[in-house]
Amino acid sequence: MKTFKNVLLVALFFATATVLGQGVTTSSIGGKVTDPTGESLPGANVVAVHTPTGTKYGASTDFDGYFRITNMKSGGPYTVTISFVGLKNYEQSNVVLGLGESKRFTVVMVEDANTLEEVVITAQNNGVFGSDKNGSETTISQKQIQNLPSVSRGIADFVRLTPQAQITNDNEISIAGQNNRYNAIYIDGAVNNDVFGLAASGTNGGQTGVNPFSVDAIE
Repeated sequence: MKTFKNVLLVALFFATATVLGQGVTTSSIGGKVTDPTGESLPGANVVAVHTPTGTKYGASTDFDGYFRITNMKSGGPYTVTISFVGLKNYEQSNVVLGLGESKRFTVVMVEDANTLEEVVITAQNNGVFGSDKNGSETTISQKQIQNLPSVSRGIADFVRLTPQAQITNDNEISIAGQNNRYNAIYIDGAVNNDVFGLAASGTNGGQTGVNPFSVDAIE
């Protein structure tokens, strides 16, 4: 009876070992990647290709430079490639993985001797943008001025053509929402601002009687 129990225990042991052995059907790889100075290299791209089938497995290194790829087909051969921008690719071929094996790689990447190709950018000045233009601009042609109805013959009559301008009350000109006291108005090169602050319109002597055909600029 005792002999029978011993035989039964041995049989149960081998049966359990067989069942546990059948539970592992894959392999894995892992390791650490560092830069030429020995520091951890996070974000490196790791790709393992199963050569007979072309199956690809991939991962990226974590903040400490470690990576791990699980559930890989046992056997091989595999080609393992590790890449990182600015460093030479690391490649190892004919990697064979045993059943349940976790193969470890310790890789030190080296600097890539290849130089980047020169990039030449050529640009031409189209007249729209330039160092002497620091803001938006509206140009009103002579034809527009001649065809534009003018009641008061004031600057405000054709300043309305610019999107940044707002005309309120007694022909008060507001550019980009600013108070009209900030305007700089030039007529034939002469400043026409209201220096003493007497006119509500912000110009010297108001808008009435100003010849709109001789205005150089309004800022």
